[in-house]
Amino acid sequence: MKGTLTIGAILLAAIIISGFFIPIQLSAPPDVRTIVDHTNQEYVSPPCFNEAELSNYLQESDLGEAQQLDYEAESKCTTNSLVEEDVTLNIALLKMLGLVGSKWSSSLWEKQ
Repeated sequence: MKGTLTIGAILLAAIIISGFFIPIQLSAPPDVRTIVDHTNQEYVSPPCFNEAELSNYLQESDLGEAQQLDYEAESKCTTNSLVEEDVTLNIALLKMLGLVGSKWSSSLWEKQ
């Protein structure tokens, strides 16, 4: 019994430690702010808005709605801004639980 407990503790420690070295890619949550262009059927993220080539038929929305409408990202800028790469597994878990701020937690990304 004591041996099983020791092996379990060692395995748990190995999993936790390896989580600091395994990189993953996080995607933006569906409630993150986007601007949709209904004419071109595209969406753009706030950091990319000034460089985007959009029509006048715009609406503030969120990523989930833009994807539900089957709209495409306006540019690589938007695509890249909606992912966070090379985040370790442990940090990603903390970000998903809301214990650590993510790339999308600033006021720029909040729907107004």
